[in-house]
Amino acid sequence: EFTRAEFRFSPDAQLVLGVVAAAEHFGQRKHLDGTAVQALMRATQEACQSTFKLLSGDTPTLGVVMAEFDDRIEMIIEHQGEALPTAGLDTFLDAVAEEASPGELSGYMLMTLVDRVQYQTVAGTQRMTLVKNAPAASSKE
Repeated sequence: EFTRAEFRFSPDAQLVLGVVAAAEHFGQRKHLDGTAVQALMRATQEACQSTFKLLSGDTPTLGVVMAEFDDRIEMIIEHQGEALPTAGLDTFLDAVAEEASPGELSGYMLMTLVDRVQYQTVAGTQRMTLVKNAPAASSKE
């Protein structure tokens, strides 16, 4: 059974809580242990809130697509904005980390909360994908 949830919202920390609740739901559906669910929820909240700093335009909007697959949960966080250098993920995470407040998650810490982080630009849209493997997928590696 394929499950997918999509969110589009303005930069408001209160709206992120709905996405965090969806992350918790997806984690529980994939039978992640409590620690893994908490890590996914924290990664979701921090990635969304950190991305607010990168939004631009007259009506800045953050898009989040969460999808459940047999072996993993994927979360795509995307926004319109100026293209970052082609150095990729490290540049993206460094740009976010430079503006991080004390107590805010750095790019390196984000990568410790999920199993994979990917970054790409598609037609002017900046896209970060967070992947959390399901328990059976993690044990096969």
